[in-house]
Amino acid sequence: MTDQQSLYTAAQPTWNGSDEQQQLAERIYQLMVMQGAFFPQNVPIRQSLENLAAFIAEQDKRDAAAVRDQLDAALQANDHVFQRSAEDDERVIYATTRMGFYTEPHIDTVHTFKQRLYEPENPLPIDDLDVIITRTRPALTTVEPVYISDYWQQRAPVAPDEEGGSVPALAATPVEHEAEEEVAAEPEVAEPVGTIQASVTSSVTEEHNATTITLPSGVNVDLAQPAETIFVEYGTALAEAIQQAIADDPLRRIVAFGDEYYPEDAVVSLSKGDLRRIREYILEQGEPMPDTSILSDVYYKTPRDHDFATFRFALNYRLNREKDFEFVGVPGMRLWSAKGLPAVGTKRLKTSELGQFYAFLEEDASYDDSLSEISADEIRSNRQLSRFLTFFEWEYGVLPYDAAMKALLPPPLLSDQRTSILRIEAPQHYTVYLVELRYPTTNRGGWLHGLEDFFKEYLVPGALITLSATDDPSVWTIQYGETGGEDGKLLQQDDKKGRYSFANHTFYCDVDSDLVPSQERLPRLKNMKVLPPGERRRITSTAGYVLEQIGQSRPGDINGFELGLRDLFMGVNVQRPATRAYLQATLNEDENFLVEDETFIYFPPTEELPPAEDDDTEE
Repeated sequence: MTDQQSLYTAAQPTWNGSDEQQQLAERIYQLMVMQGAFFPQNVPIRQSLENLAAFIAEQDKRDAAAVRDQLDAALQANDHVFQRSAEDDERVIYATTRMGFYTEPHIDTVHTFKQRLYEPENPLPIDDLDVIITRTRPALTTVEPVYISDYWQQRAPVAPDEEGGSVPALAATPVEHEAEEEVAAEPEVAEPVGTIQASVTSSVTEEHNATTITLPSGVNVDLAQPAETIFVEYGTALAEAIQQAIADDPLRRIVAFGDEYYPEDAVVSLSKGDLRRIREYILEQGEPMPDTSILSDVYYKTPRDHDFATFRFALNYRLNREKDFEFVGVPGMRLWSAKGLPAVGTKRLKTSELGQFYAFLEEDASYDDSLSEISADEIRSNRQLSRFLTFFEWEYGVLPYDAAMKALLPPPLLSDQRTSILRIEAPQHYTVYLVELRYPTTNRGGWLHGLEDFFKEYLVPGALITLSATDDPSVWTIQYGETGGEDGKLLQQDDKKGRYSFANHTFYCDVDSDLVPSQERLPRLKNMKVLPPGERRRITSTAGYVLEQIGQSRPGDINGFELGLRDLFMGVNVQRPATRAYLQATLNEDENFLVEDETFIYFPPTEELPPAEDDDTEE
């Protein structure tokens, strides 16, 4: 039941008394709730005992006097639901609400407006009434008396009079001459002031000792420590508490974009004309644009303008709340994309399919073996990462957003950010590529795509590439080791026929021979067909199909197919992405697979055996 539905649904309280009294009380409650069906939940529903008794007597064809006594007893037995009040000796009123109980509202009359005005809850620590009221003569023909509440007069320091008594520091009567006013303004300090000063010091000391605050997370912070110590020990907890307080503010007096916060009153608004001009500018450029370029080309603002920082924050904050714009930047570079820009990355696979292929990276950290040979700290310090391409990555121009990539590439700036757009430069060929970084979600993995043209033109499966950072957080470089050239028949995918075949390739890059799908190594790869995305998502069915196509037969009582880990890893990565750790862990748990050392044996179920394919003709 939703919150809105609950507003129009009566509560069901518990009932006391005998069975007959419980039934009668519940009957009266339903009757009164029906009467106040359109009342708010906490508004009382009142009805006299005489009217209730007359109604029940008429319904049950009984005597009203007898019903009145029974009804009064039943409702008094359930005084937690009904409130009884007697206006006079004969008239009795019962009240309840749709919430199932009613209590008289209590009006707080302790704190009046006068007390709140003259006696604040947390007064300033003053030593003299000069903090509150000035002694300067106002520019009036007559001096008006000023009322000072007793609260402040009691807190004011006193000075001794001529007879040794004490008087308030401020004269009670106005002066008529400036000379007398100046003399009154500088009273001589006598011995009693020392006593007052001591009391103020002790009060400050007591307040100073009570400087520990408790954050919503339960962390106690002693504000008497140096600021540096507080930030080092409690900086994260304080930041979380402040962010939560800002997020919970119903008035939204402070707004945030990324790690910047501004008062909402200082954030200018963007009109529909402004949004239209910004969108047309981005579409004209043909790619996502940084906020500084939008400010410069659309609004003619430069960093030298006094309101540049404020207007820049307003631009980012307002665009983030518009459905026609999407933030695709990274920390240090704020890029904006608009609806209508061409998509970045491969169109041969849907983004949902790629996200499901890489979902295993988020399911279990043990499936991700990208940091087996290098640590994340080394990647961050070197600001570069080298890796070998699999056939699937080369074919579709994608790279996995695994633990190694997370250590290298920038994280999202916004909590709900889905994508970032990066520019990857290839200095060996003086080309630039727009690449989309998709961040992982709860049930989908992340990946990087948009390099299909570069991979197909200059590289082959198994090539070693290196991604490096630049001074611009949104610009990266990609390089590979060049060689003198090598020829070979390598695997390729035919989307029209939905099959794989071999073709002659000449490549000039360093490769890992274990990942090169050559005809000399595994000639039966050309017999494979391109599995549909739904079947490729299941790693066990994909591995079983690869074993049937390129594995060695095992004659015996139960026909099986066996293949080494290196060949199976390469064959599976022809169909879909997978790591060695994920492949081994998944097949070990499947009853149709048997793992002996680094050899995988597959026993296909009889009903799932595909028909034999005979296609061994040479290309």
